[in-house]
Amino acid sequence: MSKIYHLDNDSTKPSCSIKINYIFPAKYGDSIMLAKIQKEFNYALFEDESSESLSPANAVDKYVTNYIANYKEAAQVQFPDWESSEDSEDYFSFYKTLNSQVLFDKGGIVSYQTSSMDFKGGANSSTFYKNVNIDLKTGNVITEKDIFIPEYKKLLNTMLTDKIVAQNNVKTAEDLLEFGYWGIEDIAANNNFSIDDNGITYLFNQGEYSAPSLGPIKVPFTYSELYPILKDNSPISSFSGK
Repeated sequence: MSKIYHLDNDSTKPSCSIKINYIFPAKYGDSIMLAKIQKEFNYALFEDESSESLSPANAVDKYVTNYIANYKEAAQVQFPDWESSEDSEDYFSFYKTLNSQVLFDKGGIVSYQTSSMDFKGGANSSTFYKNVNIDLKTGNVITEKDIFIPEYKKLLNTMLTDKIVAQNNVKTAEDLLEFGYWGIEDIAANNNFSIDDNGITYLFNQGEYSAPSLGPIKVPFTYSELYPILKDNSPISSFSGK
C-alpha cells in the first residue's frame, strides 16, 4: 500500500509519504499457529506490541494512521516556521518505506527479513534491516540461545571479528579503521541473523560498526564453521547435521 498526506490537505505544501510491502502467511492448516506467526511478523515489521494481535491489514492501517499523526505533530512542534523556509519542500517532507521478504522457507523454518527506510529532510536518511526466523513447528522465533551452546558468545564474537577481517583482506581488526569500520575487535552477536540450508548469516546495520556509507555488514558462516558451538537437536539440526 502507498499513501501521501500533504499538510492541511493542500498539495502545494510539504508532505509525508509512506509505502509498505508486507508479505505474510494468509493461510495455514492450523489457525492458532497462523495467528501466532502473523503476530511475530506484525511485530517484526511494525515493532509495536499493540499491533501484534491485529490482522495484518489492520496492523498496516494503524501504522499508517500513526505515521501521519506523528508527521503532523513534528511539523507543528519542530518546524513552526516551515512556511518561510526556501527549502520547505525538501526539508519538511518525510518519506518512509517498509519492505519485507522471505529469504528462506524450507524444512519447517522460515527466515524473514524486514527493512525500514526513513528520510526526514536534508541528509537524514537511514535504512534498518531486521531478520526473524520462525520455527513452524512451534510458531516461535528462533534465537541464538535456541541453536548455540550456553558458552557460545565469546567464541562466536571472535569468529565474527576474524571473518570481517578476512572479508576485507587485512591482517587485524585495527587495519579496518581506514576502510570506515570501527570497534570490529569488540563486535558482538546481535541475534540479527538469517538461516538457510547452507548456514547462518549475521547482519549489522549501517552505523553499528561502520560508516553509514558502507551500508550493512553481512557475515556468513557455514554450518561446518559453526559446528563447535551448535547445540544438539536444535530447530536447525536438519540443516546443521548436529
